[in-house]
Amino acid sequence: MKWRNAFRTSEELHRFKRYAVLREATRIISRRGFHNTSLDEIAEGLGISKGTLYNYVSDKQEILFDCHMIALDLGDHACKVANDLDGSGLDKLRILLLCYIQWMYGEAGIGGITSDINALRPDDRITVVSRRDKIDRALVDLIELGIRDGSLVAEDPHLAVFVIMGAVNSISSWFDRGGRLKIEDIADVIVGMLTRSIAVDTSIAKMRVEIPAHPEATLAFTPLAPARAGRAAATKKAGSAKAKPTGVSRKKAGN
Repeated sequence: MKWRNAFRTSEELHRFKRYAVLREATRIISRRGFHNTSLDEIAEGLGISKGTLYNYVSDKQEILFDCHMIALDLGDHACKVANDLDGSGLDKLRILLLCYIQWMYGEAGIGGITSDINALRPDDRITVVSRRDKIDRALVDLIELGIRDGSLVAEDPHLAVFVIMGAVNSISSWFDRGGRLKIEDIADVIVGMLTRSIAVDTSIAKMRVEIPAHPEATLAFTPLAPARAGRAAATKKAGSAKAKPTGVSRKKAGN
């Protein structure tokens, strides 16, 4: 009961539960593969009925799309942290990458299936690619800033971003939360290697920095994207839409 009272509204509680469902669903899908996992298996893995699962998602494509949008929201948050930092292009690039990796793949993270962009619906794919390109542009801007301030060197900033994000996104294919290394240690090593490859002073790229906590509360309590409602919500909305004209008609008749 105390846990329930921590939420101001039932909508907040639903968003929190939905985020938890998405997070665990991605971990199930990442182990079995997107195309090899059914909603029945996701519900079983979550320990809930398929009917309960439909309260939060309508199909696997919705799970995939929402996970992409959450990842992009985390990317936007990481960009903001980097832009607010008073430092060089190298400093900003490092904090952005550290935030993104730790937030995406940590205990509260949702990393695991965002590399499968071709499985998205066509309209969803357009939305995801558009937002992803903006984050890529922000990374290019940081590298160009580093070139201007003398902290970075890169013959082609765009190509550098492709290499960096290729390495970052590949983490989902091999990272094991129960493995030998924690994600914080992995992030330090990977970001260190990536930034040292374009840093002018490689000793600076080895320095450890503190990153902000995962913005899970913000993500859980605010609409992450214009995501489709679950089957139950859609049915309820459709029912309301059908009922409204009838009520209006009766009102007009009364006038």
